[in-house]
Amino acid sequence: MSDPTRVLRLVRSTKAVQHLTTFVVAGVSTILLTRLYLALTGYPQIGGDTGLHVAHVLPGGLLMLVAMGLQFSYVGPGPRPLAALLGGVGFGLFIDEVGKFVTSDNDYFFAPSAAIMYVVFTGFVVGAHFWRRRVPLSDAERVANAAHVLVDGLAGRLSARRRAEVLHSLDGLARPGDVQGAAQVRGLLEDVQTRPPSLPHRVEELWHRVGEFFTRLSSSRYALPVMGVLLLAQTAWALVVLVGLVLSRAPHGVAVVGVLVGTGASVVFTATGLWQARRRGRRAAVESFQRSVLTSLLLTQVFLFAVSQFAATAGLVVDLALLGLVNADLARMRRADR
Repeated sequence: MSDPTRVLRLVRSTKAVQHLTTFVVAGVSTILLTRLYLALTGYPQIGGDTGLHVAHVLPGGLLMLVAMGLQFSYVGPGPRPLAALLGGVGFGLFIDEVGKFVTSDNDYFFAPSAAIMYVVFTGFVVGAHFWRRRVPLSDAERVANAAHVLVDGLAGRLSARRRAEVLHSLDGLARPGDVQGAAQVRGLLEDVQTRPPSLPHRVEELWHRVGEFFTRLSSSRYALPVMGVLLLAQTAWALVVLVGLVLSRAPHGVAVVGVLVGTGASVVFTATGLWQARRRGRRAAVESFQRSVLTSLLLTQVFLFAVSQFAATAGLVVDLALLGLVNADLARMRRADR
C-alpha cells in the first residue's frame, strides 16, 4: 500500500507526534476539568433564565478556529505548539458534548459517551505512533523540516536547543551529499543568532523535558522489572473492577467479556516479555510490553469506560505513563543501534 503523504506530495513534520500528543493531552484534560467543574457547580447553563443555552461546544469551535487561524496567518513552526494546545482544548470542549449529538433527546449524560471520547483520543495517539514507525522520514523530508525551522532562525526567533536538535537530525542523514540544499540549510542554521524560547516554544520545551524524564527512567537498571510489575498491577486493577461489576449483577455482559479478553491478552504479552528478557534480550521484552500497553489502551480501557469511568480514567493515566516509558526505552535502543 502506498504512503498517502507521497501520493499527495506532502512533507511530514518531525514534530508531528509531539504536537498530536499535546493536542490529545489538552483535549482529555479539558474534558475531565469541564465535567468536574459542572459537577461541583450543579451543571449551570450559560444564558441563565433567558431561554438561551450556550453549549460549550461553541467556545470549543471558536478555539479550534483560533488554532487554524494561527496556522494560516504565520509561517514557520513557531505557532504550532500553541495551535496544538488551543486546538486540543477546543476539541475537548466539542467532543465532551458528543452525547447530545448521538441521542434523540440530546442526552449529555449518555453513558457510552465516555467510551466514544476514549476511542477517538486513543486511536488518534496510537495511529500517529504507528504511522511514524511504519514509514520513517526520508532524508529529503529531514532537510525540508530543517529549512522550515530555519524560518524562525532568520526571523531571530530560534532557540539554541531547537537549533542543536535540528543540526543533530541533519547529522543523521544517510547520504547528505545527495539531498538538494542540505549543505546550504546547515550553513544557514549554524550562522543564525539564537534567542531564548518564545511563549509558543515553551510548550515544546515542556514536552522535551517530559521526554528526557522518560528517557532517564528507561535507562535505569530497574526499569524493565518495574514495567512488568506495573503492567501486571494494571491488569489486576481491571480484574478487581470486573469482579465488583459481576458481584453487583449489573447488566454489562459485553463489557465483561471485553475486559476479560483485554486483560487476558495483556497478561500474556507481559508474561512473554518477562520471559524474553532472559531468553532474547531487553529489546524483545520491551516490544512485548508495548503490545501489552496498547492492548490495555485499545481494548481493556474502552470496555472499562463503559461501566466505570473513574476506574478507566485511572487506568488511562497509568497506561499513558507506561506507553511513554516503553516508547522512550525503544527509542533509546534504536539510537544505540545506529
